[in-house]
Amino acid sequence: MTEGVVFRRPDEGKTWLVGGGDYVTMKTRGSEVDEQFCSLEVVSTPGFGPPLHTHVWAEFFYVLEGEYEFQRVVDGEVETILGGPGATLSVPSAVPHTFRNATSGTARMLIVHSPAGLEDFFEAYGVVVEHVGDVPEGLERPDPATMGEILPRYGVHVVAELAGTHA
Repeated sequence: MTEGVVFRRPDEGKTWLVGGGDYVTMKTRGSEVDEQFCSLEVVSTPGFGPPLHTHVWAEFFYVLEGEYEFQRVVDGEVETILGGPGATLSVPSAVPHTFRNATSGTARMLIVHSPAGLEDFFEAYGVVVEHVGDVPEGLERPDPATMGEILPRYGVHVVAELAGTHA
């Protein structure tokens, strides 16, 4: 078991630009808390979010700024929920879901995975940046199909598109 308490200030933690539109700052790595969970602060650019997907860990979302559109599949039907600051969404393991920034500016939320998950994906697929908002010179937006091919290696499975979902 890890012997310590993890404390990070608002501007601390490794940050990646992921998929060309989400800035992910690692606040707690699984390795720091015996893999029980990990926590991430995500800043999303307008309209950006991952494809509809599943994974084996539970996921908790807490909207800090802006507004997110969440989608989850319940009994084969897509349910869409809008959430602003203070809204939370808890998604059990294996439930298809997604989110996207529903505003014309940036939106920010805290995400917790339990047990820890996806950190290695950010290391492999994300581009390290010094600050949220930085875009490395010459960086081209990644191909979503490439991300769809890489995600299963890290335990995330893209769900076939359903009517009313977004990519």
